[in-house]
Amino acid sequence: MDGILASTDLGNGCSIHIATLARNTVAGAGCDHLGFDGYFVFETSDAPASKGITILGKASSFEAALRLIDLWTTRPSIAA
Repeated sequence: MDGILASTDLGNGCSIHIATLARNTVAGAGCDHLGFDGYFVFETSDAPASKGITILGKASSFEAALRLIDLWTTRPSIAA
């Protein structure tokens, strides 16, 4: 993770992040098709069977990444 904009702990050893990622990290996650620049939304897991990170998507712009962060911080928690 190069430039982390936001991270949230989801519990059970899982977290979600918005950050830039190194080229080899994106390639290793099988997401070359997304390109290598910009801000990625991805999950990390400490679970033994985990592959490390799962890239869920990519923000369409820096402003979109900031908006996602705004949504995280203003939405009430619904965790059980």
